[in-house]
Amino acid sequence: MTGPNDSGKSATIGALAFLLGAHPLTDEDRTFATASGGDGTAGREVDDHDLVERVETTWVEGEFRLSKKEEVDLALPGTVRMRRIRDQESGVRLELLVDAPEDENLRNLEARPLADLKRIAGGFGVTATADARSRSSWVTALDQYAATRPRTQAWISASKQVRAALPKFLLFGDAESAEAAIKAALNSRYRSHLEDEDLKQRVRDLETELGRRVREDAQGLVEHIQQRCPDLVRVDVEPDVSFTSGLRSTKLLLARTNGETVSLGTVGAGRNRRISLAVWEWASELLRRDAESHPSPDDQQHVVLAYDEPDTHLDYLQQRRVMALIREQCSVPGVSMVIATHSMNLIDGAAIEDIVHLRLEGERTRINRLLSDLDNDANGQYLADIAIALGLRNTVLLHERCFVGVEGVTEQLSFPLLFRLSTGRPVHAAGIVIVGCHNNEGALKFVGYLARSGRQVMLVIDADSRKNNKIFSDANLAKEGIDIVNHVRFVGTPDKEFEFIFTNEQWCDVANLAWPRNDGEPWEPEAVESLRAGKFSTLLLNLFKEGSDSGPLSKASMMYEMARSLKAAAEVPAELRDAFLQLEKLAALDS
Repeated sequence: MTGPNDSGKSATIGALAFLLGAHPLTDEDRTFATASGGDGTAGREVDDHDLVERVETTWVEGEFRLSKKEEVDLALPGTVRMRRIRDQESGVRLELLVDAPEDENLRNLEARPLADLKRIAGGFGVTATADARSRSSWVTALDQYAATRPRTQAWISASKQVRAALPKFLLFGDAESAEAAIKAALNSRYRSHLEDEDLKQRVRDLETELGRRVREDAQGLVEHIQQRCPDLVRVDVEPDVSFTSGLRSTKLLLARTNGETVSLGTVGAGRNRRISLAVWEWASELLRRDAESHPSPDDQQHVVLAYDEPDTHLDYLQQRRVMALIREQCSVPGVSMVIATHSMNLIDGAAIEDIVHLRLEGERTRINRLLSDLDNDANGQYLADIAIALGLRNTVLLHERCFVGVEGVTEQLSFPLLFRLSTGRPVHAAGIVIVGCHNNEGALKFVGYLARSGRQVMLVIDADSRKNNKIFSDANLAKEGIDIVNHVRFVGTPDKEFEFIFTNEQWCDVANLAWPRNDGEPWEPEAVESLRAGKFSTLLLNLFKEGSDSGPLSKASMMYEMARSLKAAAEVPAELRDAFLQLEKLAALDS
């Protein structure tokens, strides 16, 4: 997840934590409702001043994919929708969307007391098929009756077994200190120990044993922190264990020299984050060990890891460690991950289809995903492959304001130099990205996708390509959703090419500097003028190659030398200056 500050990234992580039962929803978490009714706002669009009170009901809904074993054990389909909901009257509950009887009296029978079951059965004329004193007999009879009644999709309370099968949630965030990260990691180990069958029979004698085990786990963490932070001569973790309350607290004490130890809260942000990174690495080892202890995919423990700006305060080498750590954790079976970040390194390290961009509109967080408006996953993968082939980083696709499609390498090499000479700043400083199409229809499709997505897009192509190159024909551009009037700028009008717009004198000046004639004579404008009736760029390249041993090897290198030779904005042809001015205006618009 990425997006500007206050766009809702941390709130989204909090919502995920609430869904998985790891966050107790507070009053501040409830969103604001809009005023309605007698205050005059009904029937009109509301603004921020109308947000007068918080909503009564809040829920977070998610889609869960079950393993084959979970399908059998929980008697559920392979994909289910669940939500955790909180309202002011009935509190918090976890619900499943299932095929259920239309009559609400026939739902959640397992959770009803015997008296309610008998009352409901009497209303439908149902009798118990076996022992009338047994709840299960009445549940069975009502279930059989419910199977004959109309059904619908409805939310029902999740069973204890479903609640126990939810993924675990661990948060590692910038707002959390390393001590909180230690507590989260050790709590995970603590819960694992509580599931030990040998220990369940000795509940009242376990506190001492559990404390010893958690301290052993903490010792591995101490050793890892000392390995990663060699300037610390002493590291102590003191977990406070209670069987009834779990891991109540941890205390991390540090010393850089022999003498008094200090708490983590008194050290700098950079050191705090480095130690947190060591904690996360240690947690990865625990995840790997847990996965190895459950080699069958059906037995894997499911864990959701959440990182909130994990590489804040870290230098570049430490950031690389974070990226390596994330890849390692994602490779552990049963692990899913969500990351909130502003970091270009992290954003560019993810697959484009995994990026979610958040933004705040009024008081609501909205999301969009790159390639999200495509009709199927195959199209998304196709365009993702094109973006990678074009060298377009995720951060570029997310944040740059204007994309310029050009024919090929000639324009890619020369346009940045000519743009800077014309405008006084580099293309990237203006928020402009140059995409080379290289006669590649896939690249043109990508430019068309950006245009359809509402991004600022322009194609700058040779005027003669409109007729001579099928890829840039009016029909093909229209097929890709590129509007000829608004998205295309033809250079070399009426039917010439990019190189044609430079004067004879300019070509002679650059040639005399870069490709002097073999006979020692200067290049003359008349020689260049005589080529303009034909395919100008090809004839010009041949002229310089044949007349000079140092002549250009390609059209791209020839045009690059031309761009380098110009010294003032007025020397850039007016057609290009106008095109660059239009690009600047596009880049200044909100996408």
